[in-house]
Amino acid sequence: METAFKSDGAVPLAMSCFVADHLRSAAIGAGVKIEKSQRFGLHNLRHSLSHWLVNKGKVEPKTVQSMLRHSKIQTTLDLYTQDDSDEMSTAQQLFADAVDWCGLEKPTQVM
Repeated sequence: METAFKSDGAVPLAMSCFVADHLRSAAIGAGVKIEKSQRFGLHNLRHSLSHWLVNKGKVEPKTVQSMLRHSKIQTTLDLYTQDDSDEMSTAQQLFADAVDWCGLEKPTQVM
């Protein structure tokens, strides 16, 4: 049986050792704020990637559903789509730009 992570010997590296020895320190080095007692692992990466793909990467939720192997799209939508203030602001501005202001002064920015 092949494993994704092996130590220098023939014994596969335990996932907890990989997280403690490599992943956690890499995340902290990248600026992720993790408290000493806070749990952190591969599931955090899965969640972060999925959230980013749907909300910032503008990847179709059906594609993300397939990547995550969720049987129902609702699971993906419930867990990984959230209100995004940047997206909300952009949508409001697009609407404000499209409205015929009927001679009224157009607002410079919608909040």
